[in-house]
Parts: sequence; C-alpha cells; structure tokens
Amino acid sequence: MLEKLLGLIIVFAIVFVVVYLVYYFIFEDMLKKEKYAKISELGLLVRKFNLDKKKMDYKKCLNGVALINAFIISFTFSLINILNIDIVFTLMFAFVILTILILICYFSYGKYLNKKWGKK
Repeated sequence: MLEKLLGLIIVFAIVFVVVYLVYYFIFEDMLKKEKYAKISELGLLVRKFNLDKKKMDYKKCLNGVALINAFIISFTFSLINILNIDIVFTLMFAFVILTILILICYFSYGKYLNKKWGKK
C-alpha cells in the first residue's frame, strides 16, 4: 500500500513538473512576442475579475496560471491512474473532475488577483 502511494506521488510530481514547464515556456514565448491577447486564461481572468491591465505583472500572473494548469492536469491524471474502470466511465469521471477543479482553482486565483490588481 505504501509503495503504491509513493508511486502515485512520484507520478503526480513528474506530470506536474512536465506540464508546468511546458506551460511556462509557452507563456514565456508569448510574453516575449507580446501576444497577451492570445492567452485565453489571461483574458478570462481580466474580464471575469475586473483586473487592471496597467497594474498587472503578466509574468507573475501567467506563472500562477501555469501552476494551476499543472496541478489540475496532474491531479486528474493521478486520480484516473488509480481507477481501473471502463474507459467510458474514466473519461466521464475525468471530465467532471477537470470541470470542478478548473472552476474552483480559477475562481480562487481570480479572487486573489482581484485583491492584488483589481480596479477600484
């Protein structure tokens, strides 16, 4: 049992680091090319949580987005990896978990950003 838990934590950590680095380098490249508007997560956060673009530190904001995306993907992957059920139920379960995590994580992060860079 302990070996299985340790294996799960290692898989989570590996997937987390890989996904984070992929998002980090994609966002870093887009920041260098000044393509802020093409980053859908950033646009969603600015519109939904009324953020002031002039106050924002895009690099810090996108680092948070990369961390959130890496957590969501690695947590869902690890959870699905535990289950040994039919592929159809696995996909449905993964969709539900992804949706819930996206809503919770982005809403929390948006509230945090609103306190930090929100328009008064």
